Amino acid sequence: MTSSSRDLPASELLVTLEWRDKAAVLRVEGEIDLLSAPEFEDVVTGVVADRPELLVVDLRSVTFLCSAGLQVLAGAHRSLSTSDIRVVSDSTVTTRPFTSTGLDTWIGVFPTLEQALASPAT
Repeated sequence: MTSSSRDLPASELLVTLEWRDKAAVLRVEGEIDLLSAPEFEDVVTGVVADRPELLVVDLRSVTFLCSAGLQVLAGAHRSLSTSDIRVVSDSTVTTRPFTSTGLDTWIGVFPTLEQALASPAT
């Protein structure tokens, strides 16, 4: 398994991309709010353009997630029609928006990165 890592620009957020074989893992820290969501979208769109077989967005270090952030991830799900997108979340701050909107039926939500990477394709 090869891995590469680089920091990607996003104000109000720290977003790090790591490749694990053909899976792109985005680790996100900070708040995804109305101000930072457009830059979060730029980062996610850039990764989606690389057509990973799997996109995992690790939200365990996110302290706030607004509906604009959910829209970014829903858009990534639509763009990756032949790929899979998963979210890592271990707190209600980031899990509740997915479950309350039903987005968790389209985007898998997992408590650990290892489980998100190991789960069979949906």
